[in-house]
Order: sequence, then C-alpha cells, then structure tokens
Amino acid sequence: MIKKLKNMLWVMLIFVTSLHATTVYEDGEDGTTNGWRVRRAPAIITNVYSPSQESRAIRITNGGSSILGAITSDAVGSWNNRTEKTISWKMVVDNRYTVYVVLSTTKGIRYLFYNDLPRRYLFHGFEGGILHGLGGYIHNEYKGVWRTYTRNLETDLKDAEPDNELISVNGFIYNGSDASIDDIILYNPEETVYEDGEEGIVNWGVSDNNPAGATITNIPDAWDDHAQGNVIRFQGSGQDNGYTIGSATGEGAWNNTTQSILQWKSRYYENYEVRISVQTTLGSRDLLYVNTGRYTPSGGVQDNGQTIWHELGRGALVGLNNDRWRNGATNDFWQTVTRDLEQDLKDFEPNNSIVSVNAFTIRGSGLIDDVKMLSRPKVVPVEDDVVYEDAEDGNTEGWTIYDNTPAGATITNIEDALRGGQVIELRGTGRDNGFELGSRTGDGQWNNRNHSSIRWSMNFTEDFNIYVAIETQEGARYMLYTPTNTDEGKSGNYIRFGLGEGANSGTWQTFSRNLEDDLHQFEPNNELIAIHAFLVRGSGRLDDIKTLFSYEETFYEDAEDGNTNGWSIFANVPEGATITNVEDATRGSRVIQLLGAEKSNGYMLGDRGGDNAWNDTNNRYVRWSMNYNENFTIYISVETTNGRRYLVYSPRDDDRGLSGQYVLLGLGANADDGTWRTFTRNLAEDIARFEAGNELISVNAFMIRGSGRLDDILMFD
Repeated sequence: MIKKLKNMLWVMLIFVTSLHATTVYEDGEDGTTNGWRVRRAPAIITNVYSPSQESRAIRITNGGSSILGAITSDAVGSWNNRTEKTISWKMVVDNRYTVYVVLSTTKGIRYLFYNDLPRRYLFHGFEGGILHGLGGYIHNEYKGVWRTYTRNLETDLKDAEPDNELISVNGFIYNGSDASIDDIILYNPEETVYEDGEEGIVNWGVSDNNPAGATITNIPDAWDDHAQGNVIRFQGSGQDNGYTIGSATGEGAWNNTTQSILQWKSRYYENYEVRISVQTTLGSRDLLYVNTGRYTPSGGVQDNGQTIWHELGRGALVGLNNDRWRNGATNDFWQTVTRDLEQDLKDFEPNNSIVSVNAFTIRGSGLIDDVKMLSRPKVVPVEDDVVYEDAEDGNTEGWTIYDNTPAGATITNIEDALRGGQVIELRGTGRDNGFELGSRTGDGQWNNRNHSSIRWSMNFTEDFNIYVAIETQEGARYMLYTPTNTDEGKSGNYIRFGLGEGANSGTWQTFSRNLEDDLHQFEPNNELIAIHAFLVRGSGRLDDIKTLFSYEETFYEDAEDGNTNGWSIFANVPEGATITNVEDATRGSRVIQLLGAEKSNGYMLGDRGGDNAWNDTNNRYVRWSMNYNENFTIYISVETTNGRRYLVYSPRDDDRGLSGQYVLLGLGANADDGTWRTFTRNLAEDIARFEAGNELISVNAFMIRGSGRLDDILMFD
C-alpha cells in the first residue's frame, strides 16, 4: 500500500508494508525450559517468575553457554524459520554478555553476534562470526534492568556480506554473565519508508547551512553493482551542516504514533551524528546517535535533559573487517543502523514514553538510504486460539494436495447448509489421496510453539486418516487419528489413536486432542516442541481447524472406577430398569450398561438442579461414546439466558429445531446400529442455531431413554 501525504512545504512518499508473521520461541509462560539445552557447561537454565515483568522468564546462571533451537536447519529442535527475518528479545544482565543468532545462508552457517561493545567489526573472532555491538559497556543504565533488543537479521548479515542471502534462522545462543531472558520472537515488521532514494530530494531540506554551501543531491549508488539504486548524498562542512527529513513540529512532522523502531543505511567516511525529534509524555526530546567508537560512556543525557544520546560505534561509518581494519584497509559496505527509540529513551528516562516520532536530522557529509520506521512484534496472547482454517474467506489458501495419485483430487471452499457457513471439502479416491494444511517442513510450517492442543470439526462418511505433524525433542512425529475404537500406539514416527467408530457417521462432529498428553501416553520421556501441519487422507468436509494453548477435559463418566456413582433412574415405569458397570470386550474397558423397557425408562447422570447438578459454567462442548441397537433419546439439561433448555439428540438424519423448552437434533439414522460411536456437540452452537440471541450459561445433566452402553461422557471448551 502506498500513502501520499501532501502539505504546503513538501511532498513525502510513505510506503507501508506488512507481512504479518510472528513466531514466539520463548515467553516463559509454560513454566518449563523445554527447547533449551546447555551447549557448554556449567550453565544452569531455569524458569523463574520475574516480579518486575509480572511474567515468567528464562534464567541462565553459572556461566557457560545455552542454546534455544539449533545450529543447522536440519538439526532436532532447529527453528528452521525461513520467513521471518527480524528478531526481538528482552534481557536483563548483570555484566558482560554475548548473544548469537544462528543462520543458514547461501555461504554456510553464520553467527550474528551481539554484545555490549559500542563497535561493530563484522567479520571477527571466529569463522562465520559477524559482530554488531549494541553498546552499554560497563554502563549502569544498561545493567540490572530489562531492555528490549530488536535486530533486522537480513540487513545485519548483508552489512558484512552484501552478496550473501539468509536462508533460515535456526537458533538463539546466550553466553556470559547471569541473565534473565524473555519474549524471544521472530517476526516481519510493518515498515513506513520515509526515504528510499527513488523520489529525488523533495523530502529533504538543509536545516543548518552555516557555513553556507551545503548541498543535497540524489545519485545512483556508485558502489559495486548499484544494489542500493538511487541514494541521497550530503556534501558540506562535516558535522557543521545539518540535513533534515520531517519536522520537529508542525505540518511537516512525520507524527508517527504507531512505530518506534528506526532504521537507516549509510556509507560515510567521516564521523556523523543523527538526531531524532520525538514527542514524549514528558515533552519534546531529541534522541542523538554518534559514532565516535567510545567504550565509555556510551550514552547519557545532555542539554538539561532535552537530549539523550547513544554511541553507534565506529563501525557505523563503513563496514569494517576486523583484520583488514587493523591493517589500515576498509570495506566500502553500506551499514545498517537499527535503533529501538522507545528503549533508548527509557535507558535514561525509564518513566517516559514516546508519543510520536517526527523528524530525522543528520550531520556530516556522506550517503544515506532506506530511512524507515518499523513496528514492534504483534503477539497474540498465547492463551488465544489460533485459527488455521474457518473457510469464511471463501478460498483454499494454505491447502495443498500432497498425494495426487490417482490424479483428480480437489480442494474446494463451499457453503454447507447444515453447518450454516463455509467449509472445506476434500474430494479424491478414498485414502489414496492426501491433503495438507500447513507444511511438515519448509516455508508453510505453522511452527506453533505455544500451543499443545488441536481442535477440528469434520463430516465424513468414509474411512479417513487425520495426521497432525509435530516436532518433538526426539524428532518428527505424526499423531494419527482414525475412526476406530482403539489406540494402537507408536509405530515408527506415527502414534495411532482412535476417535471412535462413529467419527465417520456422516454428521458434523468436533474433536479436540491434547497433543502433549497423546505424545506422553506412548513416549513419556519425549517433549512436544511445535505443531506444524494438519493432514488428511480421505474425502469429506472440514471446518474450524485451530490450535489451543491447552485443552482439559472434565470427565463425568469413564466407568473405570467400577461403580455407578452419580447415576439415577428418572423414569422407572415399568419398574426393573438397571444401571450397571461392566467390562466391554469390544471397547477394551469398563462401560456403563443401561437396561430397561426401551424408551419407557430414563437414566440420568447429574441432575437438572440442586446439589447433584454439574453446574458446569466453563465448558460448551460435550462428548460421549455409545453402543445402542435400539431407539434412544438423549437429553442434555442446560440453563440459558432464556431459561432451562433440553438439547435432545436422537438417531435421525434431520434437525427439527426448537419446540418449547426442547431443541430437537439428529445424530444420524445409523447412530443406533449396534456399534460403538462417539459424538461431540457444541451446545452453545446448537442452542444459537434455533434460538438466536439465547446463550448457554451452565450444563447440568446427561439424560437418556433407551437401553444400551455408554462410556467417556465428558465436557471441554
């Protein structure tokens, strides 16, 4: 998108771009150190609560080296992130440190490393190492306080190797003094470009022309292959002259109130300084950046508090290869500077905040390009569901056919009258064809490291295989779910579970799985790292595929205690109806058996009111397994904003809707065919379909008329 702002003084083109991608690799909130490992002893890694942050964080002590992720893209635990190229992290340190971000590039493995020096030497110290000093060397304002660091990894790589390309970001290494680390995030920021050299010099003005004669011109980049295109050249009497884009106040001000990370590229052969005019909650301020290369002080306050300055480091002039620099030679590389203006302000005014960023002024003769503001990562709270497919956009983006033999398989987005919205329809030759949402490897991976559970709705009338591709500490695993009654366990990289024989009954059903629990059931010592993709073999319809932070089930009956506690007979005419707890050979577990005079007798788990009612106000989904070979009627007793309702389910193909207090719904005509079937219902949706505006408050009881067997009656949200 291109915005064009005009005013009486000048015209400025602003380009705003966004790729909307964010991956959180560590926020500490799971209470574990999963994914971390000691790379070099004697480091100790723990998960702690930070009172100042009011959140959990990772604490690294005792020296050594600790890694999150891996060195190479194919190693177990590697991020292998090929789409997001900007990193952000929070850190509080006691003393010296080095942070390494490990990349795969077209020239091999590279370690972008960051420390508290005010200098950048680029190639430095070891093969593949590229140094960018962040400043703060022995500086009290930087020690013992939480700071946020943001780096554009692609530009940091190209500062040293302009002809190298970033392939993937693989891991994060911390080495140094005791530290706490939080919110390690890869993302693609939104950008507002204030200068890219392609619009002449219309945006600029000479703000200090004493001595006279300073000029601003637009020229082709003279370096190497002209990779920068056109650039801005300033010529004058060194730092005596100043050049400005934007305005500290008035109509020419940028007035950027949403972005607070500044980036620019420069090629200078003399010292220069950059001054950023901002408005803050405590008034106007100038953020000043100089490149004298001093180790200490490397920042401070001057001009009676009006100006806050930071050291850029000598390497901000031109790209310096350490060995060549010591021998008197330089590399004429373009250098990128990235500054977190909000953090730079808070270094010396911790109770102040930026309101708007308004102008950029540079002093010194040289070349500049790509002046832009960047957004911070937009992180959805990890507790929120991540919806990967709800079909409401009308397309099939994100889906692929991974097995098209025999040819002709299709993926379409259609309207489903029964579902009441758009759904995804997969059509092929049974389980011979395979369909994938996300990707097991590469760019399309979900790479969801925050969630441990998954939920989907489906309507299938034929056999199917559902695979959830996950990454674990012991490598790739495929959680395989089929319409069977048994969990078959681990076979190679596959862990097999049954969803119940009724899972392909031709009705819409919702399934939820706690992937971490499923993994631990057959690999108790393995750990879930990330969820990557959802795969299907078989033809049918799907909707609302999402991951969840956690998924807990509230069991009201699984029969494994051997008794019938909680059950009662609410219709005992004729007398003689019984409720027993028996072993079921087909199910391979204990179940509840109800025997009476067909639908004349009624049985209840919970109660419609009083002390025995479930009064479940937290969950809206109910699931149960049943084996009936005669007619039945199930009633779920609920309280709603319109009063008591009974959701009535029977073995029919149609839904008859609201009738007084009853909402009449079908489970399919074959629901009483004498096989074990599992049914899942969203009670809130079932109410809303036939009584608009009515809302579920609580669920109190499960009631049934008819003789048969029941198991695993539970609720979840």
